[in-house]
This record gives sequence, structure tokens and C-alpha cells, in this order.
Amino acid sequence: MGKESPKISKRREVLEGLGVAALLVLLMLWLSGTFVRKVQPGEAASRPKPQNLQTVRTEKRIFPVVMEQAGTVRGRYETRVSSRIMAQVKEILAREGSRVQGSETGRPTLLARLDDRDLQARVGQAESQLAAAERGIAVARAKLSSAAAQEDSARANAEKATADFRRFQVLARQNAAPRQQLDHMRTQHDSAVAQVRSASQEVAAARGEIARIEAMRDAARAALAQAKSVLADSRIFAPYSGTLIKKLVDEGTMASPGQPLFIVETSQEPELQANLSESLLPCLKQGQELEVEVDAPSRSFTGRLREIVPQSDPRTRTVLVKVSLPPDQQLVNGLFGRLRVPCGQYSALTIPARAVQETGQLHLVNVVDKEGYPSRRFVILGQAHDSVVEVLSGLKENEEVVLP
Repeated sequence: MGKESPKISKRREVLEGLGVAALLVLLMLWLSGTFVRKVQPGEAASRPKPQNLQTVRTEKRIFPVVMEQAGTVRGRYETRVSSRIMAQVKEILAREGSRVQGSETGRPTLLARLDDRDLQARVGQAESQLAAAERGIAVARAKLSSAAAQEDSARANAEKATADFRRFQVLARQNAAPRQQLDHMRTQHDSAVAQVRSASQEVAAARGEIARIEAMRDAARAALAQAKSVLADSRIFAPYSGTLIKKLVDEGTMASPGQPLFIVETSQEPELQANLSESLLPCLKQGQELEVEVDAPSRSFTGRLREIVPQSDPRTRTVLVKVSLPPDQQLVNGLFGRLRVPCGQYSALTIPARAVQETGQLHLVNVVDKEGYPSRRFVILGQAHDSVVEVLSGLKENEEVVLP
């Protein structure tokens, strides 16, 4: 085919432009409703008013200002069980999470045993020393008994020698006894008195020996009691009934005096411990009932304010408070909780919660207009209170909302 002439090409472009313009005109006429049948003007038909509408008016109510503070569930009695002596942990007999019995039951749970070989040796040594002291006292008492008998015999001999000597003195003054016999009786008298003196010294020495050995025996008894007490410290018992929540040592670890080995708490008296802002202190008082929400069991509890620690943290400006909770097996140590502290009041516009319709994430209510017809309106809701809910925006006071 030959090449198209310039006149024909120009004519085609003009025709295409006219076609596009005509298409645009038709589209505009269709959009404006030119091809749609018109409704003749006249009065609008009246709508029938709805009958038997159950409505309620919006109203303002007074609610307490409640501040939520985060806290942690703890046992009121939480003890770090430590050792009184330095020894190696020989055996651990309790597991974390297990229930333990305290001394109040008469049969406390044995948590761990420490190496007691040196302590057993001390007890044996103290027992040997005590036994030796007891034997020494028995020997000394036998000596005292013998010395006392000798003293009695010497006193009897001395009394007889004294009597004989005095009799011979009388006879010698009467020249009825020779001088030599009087000297002999004097010698016997002096010897008997010396024997009494020696026997008395033996008795005193025996009594002194008994007193010395008895002192040694008392010291041995004290040493034995101390050794047994230290030996008893090699066994670690639960201080009271509760739950072993943490084990801080392993077998073979060297335990030192005061070093925590276990943490035991009682679940019979749980409490919520929370650090509250200083500004909330005027709203609190001892014994006040407060609401506590615990997330894990998803439950609410009514607690009683047991203690306000009289010290503020200068870094966070908070004060620790402790709220006693009712006994519950689900309230284990470490759970997260919220303490609701009422402090002041505020007013809010409210409607019944059942008047609200939910569409996705939107909240709608039917509001009666001035002509008595219900119209749908979007609202933004606040906090719910039992059967009513706060309305933050979308309604005014005394407006009528339709109840389902």
C-alpha cells in the first residue's frame, strides 16, 4: 500500500477528536441524570412515628477517682533460711515448690544436711572429757571417804591420848606416877594431835580435788552441750509451714554463717506489695479496704491495708504499702497485681450499657431526635460501672437513648 496523504491523515485526527468530545458530552449528560426519569415535585410522604419505644435519658453521675498502682503478690512471712556454721552442704532433701512443715507442727521438714564429721568428733571428745571427769570425781570421793575415816580414827586416838595425858599429869602432881611415864604420855598425846592435823589436811585436800574435778566436769558438760548444739546446726529445718520457693545452694557448696540457703514463704497470709506515689498517701489509712486485681487468676480480691512503710524512696518518690489478701492457693509468690486506690471524685455522663450497639470497633446508640424519631449516632465510651457506662463524646445531658 502507498503512503497516506497528509490531507487524509489530518482529517482522521479531526474525526477522532470529535468522537472523543462527543463521548465526554454523553458521559456528562448521563452523570447529571438527563437519561433518568424525573420525580415530579410535591409534598414528601409522612413517616409513621415508632410506637412503644423504651428510652432512658442520659444523666451525669458522681464516681470516685481510682488510681491503679502496680504491685507484686508476696507471702507475708518470707524467710531466707541460712546456716549458723561453716560447713559443706552434704545433702539437699527438699525441692523447689514443695510444701514444708515448720517447727510449730512438732515435726519440721529437714531441708538439708551439712558435713558434720568434725562436729561429731567434737561431741565425742567432749563426751570423753566428761566421762573422765566423772571417773575422777568418783576416785576423789573415795579418797575423801578414806581420809575422813582416818580423821575420825585419829580424833578418837587423840581424845584418848589427851585423856590419858591429863590423868598422868594429875598423878604426877601427886607423886603417884613416875616422870618418865608422864613424858611418854605427853609424846603419845602430841603424836595423836599431829595425826589429827595430818588427817584433816588429807580431808581438805580430797575435798579440794573434788571441787577441782567437779569444775572440770561442769566445763566438760558445757562443752558437750555446745558441741551438740553446733552439731544440731548441721541440719537445716524449715522455720515454719509453707512453700519452698527457691533453693540457693547445691550439694557440695560451702555454706557460711548467715549465707541464705533457701527461701520459704507461707501462702496462708498472702499480700500485695506496691510502691505508691507520695501524692496518694493522703488517700490511705491503716486498715482501709482496697480492691486488688490479679492478672494470672484473672480475679479481684478485697484486701486490707496492713502497713504503710514510713520511708520514701528518694529516687522514685514512692512509698511501699502492704495489703493483706484472703488465703487462696492461686495467689503464689511473684504474681503481678494492680492496687486500686480511690482518691477524689469526678462526674461523667452515663447511659445504660445495654443501649450501646457494637459494630466492629465502633459504638453506636439510637438517639430520639426533636421529632421523636430514633437516629443512629456514634459515641466514644469511657469506663464501665456495673450496668452503666461513661460517654466521653457523642451525647449531651438529658438526651433520650433507645433501649433494646
